Amino acid sequence: MFKKIIIGVFVIIVFIAASVYIFRANIKRYALQTILKSFPLPNVALADVNFDEAEGRLSLEDIRVKTPRGFSRDIFSAKKVDMKIGIVTQPELLLDIDAIDLWEPVITLERSPQDTWNFDEYLKKKKSASGKEISPGFIREAQAKETEKSRIMLPRSVEITDGRLVINDNFVKTGSSYTISLFPLNGKVLLDYGPDNMAYEKINLNAISNVNGMASSTVKTNLDLFPAGDKMAYSLDMNALDIPLETLKPYLDRYTPFIVKEGRFNMTSQIRTVGGTVKGDHTMELMDLVFAVNPRKADSPFLETSVKKMTMYLTNQRGNVVIDFRQRGDLDGKMDWSLGPIAKRAIGLLVIDTVIDVINAIDKGTGARGKASGLPNDVPPEVIEIFKGIFD
Repeated sequence: MFKKIIIGVFVIIVFIAASVYIFRANIKRYALQTILKSFPLPNVALADVNFDEAEGRLSLEDIRVKTPRGFSRDIFSAKKVDMKIGIVTQPELLLDIDAIDLWEPVITLERSPQDTWNFDEYLKKKKSASGKEISPGFIREAQAKETEKSRIMLPRSVEITDGRLVINDNFVKTGSSYTISLFPLNGKVLLDYGPDNMAYEKINLNAISNVNGMASSTVKTNLDLFPAGDKMAYSLDMNALDIPLETLKPYLDRYTPFIVKEGRFNMTSQIRTVGGTVKGDHTMELMDLVFAVNPRKADSPFLETSVKKMTMYLTNQRGNVVIDFRQRGDLDGKMDWSLGPIAKRAIGLLVIDTVIDVINAIDKGTGARGKASGLPNDVPPEVIEIFKGIFD
């Protein structure tokens, strides 16, 4: 009897061992699903999970990160996400992700008619069970999380293939939306762990894309994020080449008194954060520019003449108009904009020439208190009165 029991137990053990060996991929897949379900990224959905044990690769099919309430599109989706991983089952389940390949990812930045963005919700600070303020945002929460059952070591690199960045703006045009797409977007993200290997110390994105799929219009981006610390710091260098001004028309119509009829532009931008402050320097080179003043927004009758004069002082040797401007603010959203040195110099030259024209016209006129008959027709009367007063 005892011998039969031993044989029976042996047969059961062999059967279990054989089953584990035969179905080991399914068992590991189940373990991976358990780990993925415990991963603390909210609103994530995926169609399927596949694991290639020989290659050590995990594939997530049709993954989506749902958008917060009040927005229409998923904030992130991808046709496939491939991961190079290692799995350790003892003493705990450990998923070590070495690299990620994103195939056809789509990132959507959506602004509501109330001027709020879909990613704002992910960046809001909340309180943990201990009462400490934390941020559930994608960057701040992109770190290893320990649970009772599993632990995840997050990736060191992410490769982006044929992606798309969509900006869906429901605020800039009243009653309708406006969309700009950067595609195809290809690039790489490098992620550096801190000394404890538990959180990212630096995240670098280097990418290139086309504007609305036009091969001649490119945007190159190099972004460094430093998520550690009380306030996340970042450094951004961006170069845009041969972008149609038509792309920015809704913003020009809303924020400027000009109607742009034709034109293209190149642009370089450098933005840095230091100690919670934001400093940005931007330079635009406008080519083949054709514009008019919007009469509904032009308060001064001399604006069109003055702007046309200004373009003469802003024109470089290639015959293109160059405008630079600066931004200064903080990470809480307060931002001030001002002209850069090139634009200020052009204004200075315009003022000097206007002063000279007024002085010459007064000298040729009927006297300091008389009618300055020799004045150019396009000089604002306020300027004439100031300089007439000087010579009184």
